[in-house]
This record gives sequence, structure tokens and C-alpha cells, in this order.
Amino acid sequence: MEHFLATIKETINPATQPVGVNLVRDKALIEGLKIKVRDRRLAVCQQIAYSRMYSWSTWVDAKTGHCALGSACTGLIAPPSRVIDGSVNAGVYQETREAAALMQQKMPRVEPGVAGVLTYPLARSFSGLSPDMAVIYVNSAQAMRFIQAFLYHQGGEFVMKSSGDAGVCSRAVAQVSMTGEPTVEIPCMGDRRFAMTQDHEVIVGIPASWFERTAQGLAATHKAGLRYPVPFQIPSECDLPAEYITGENDF
Repeated sequence: MEHFLATIKETINPATQPVGVNLVRDKALIEGLKIKVRDRRLAVCQQIAYSRMYSWSTWVDAKTGHCALGSACTGLIAPPSRVIDGSVNAGVYQETREAAALMQQKMPRVEPGVAGVLTYPLARSFSGLSPDMAVIYVNSAQAMRFIQAFLYHQGGEFVMKSSGDAGVCSRAVAQVSMTGEPTVEIPCMGDRRFAMTQDHEVIVGIPASWFERTAQGLAATHKAGLRYPVPFQIPSECDLPAEYITGENDF
């Protein structure tokens, strides 16, 4: 994991920290851990915000998961009927309840039975506990570099799916957990309003099994000249006003 983090720092250098996420089914695994934020009602996006921005670890279980969509996506609770039948989205995200129900049917959700969602800065992982995945907030150019890394070994295309809602919890956490594949997602309204996500940010979710191959892809494409920041081709003798241009009398 140190190689993974060092490579991300060298090639991507995101503005906020990569976050480790664990969907913990056995609560005994967290006994004795010094978790900074617990026993507070939080959405998953807020947990990740604390970890990526403040370097705080967080723990939320079924009783403290504040967002029903996020709690259902991460397996803390079974999806409530108002979510499954589309009532929660009808007239807001979709025109009809039927359309909203169809959107909810497509949303990735981990099987219920998760005891809690644990988040922490990946660089400060807990001893003896390996992350299930990393969640990283980046700009679009940095997301491009991750996609290039994901495709370095296998080629093909990178397919991104989005519902325009429940972004980080459904795609960057649930989908990554269920498929074992990386994802890129657009943050949702709640992430922006309640978890300080900025307009330029997108989310990258990477399963732990992809850490090394992602690092290899980033390093190899970086060495080949695919750099971030993307270097501009700066012209010589640019078109300055005449009085700004150095002449023979200036030296």
C-alpha cells in the first residue's frame, strides 16, 4: 500500500487524502481501535469528507447511519420500501414513481448485514486491518489519469455508470465492493451540500485488489509521458504589445 500511495502522490497528487473504507461485518474487528468520530449520525459521504479533509477516522452503524440511501447501499440496513418503490425520488429526480423505482432497481447495494462503515485516511490505516477499497476525490484530468492506469494492462474501454444520486455510497463503495472493479463517479447533491464536495471534483473508487496494478499503470504511463498536470505547449515570442517586447536597446 505504501507503493500505491507514493505513486499516487507522485503522479496524481490529489488535493485531499485517499480514504480507506471497510464494510465491517464482524464488529469485533474494530474493538480497541481509536476511532475519532463515532456515535454521531452521519451520511457515508460525510464520513469520507472527515477522512479525506481532516484525517479523521469515522465509524457509522445502522443506528447512526443518517442517510437511508447510503445506509442501504452499504448494507447497514435493508432498503426501505419508500426507496425501493421510488417514493423517495418521484417528482424530484424522476417524473413518476415508476421511473424512480426503475432508477432505484439499478442502484448497486451491498447485501444487508454490514455492522458498520469504517473510514480513515489511507496513509494512516489501522494496524492489522486491510482496507476493502480506496476512495479518492480528484478533478477530471486526474480521473483521466486513473482511467489510463486502469486500462494500461488490459486495454479496452472503461465503462462508467451513474444514477445522478447516491454517488459515493452506491458506486464508489457498493459497486466496487460487489464487482471488485474500479469505478469513476460524479458526486451527488448530498455530497456537495453536506460533505463539502466541490464542483470540479469527481470520485474514483479502487478495490484493494487493484492497488498494485493501478500503481503500475500510473507509473508506466507517467514514464511514457502522460503527465499530470498536463504540460501546456507554451509558445516562444508570444504576441505581446510592442512596448512590452524587449528590444536591442533594452540590453
